[in-house]
Amino acid sequence: MQIKGIKKGRNIEIFEDLDIPDGQEIRLSIETGGEFWQRLQAFRRELDSEGIWIESDVFDGVRD
Repeated sequence: MQIKGIKKGRNIEIFEDLDIPDGQEIRLSIETGGEFWQRLQAFRRELDSEGIWIESDVFDGVRD
């Protein structure tokens, strides 16, 4: 499950209703914006671990 929220002081305001009972323990994985390089590296490691290869010409002209 992925949800979005915003930190306000020591609290995190969640933008949507959760179907989780009150008192249920949860774990959070925090991702913040501006971590493009780290996310790209993780994506590349995942592809490598699964033996997936993307030919470089697939992205020709993408930045244009």
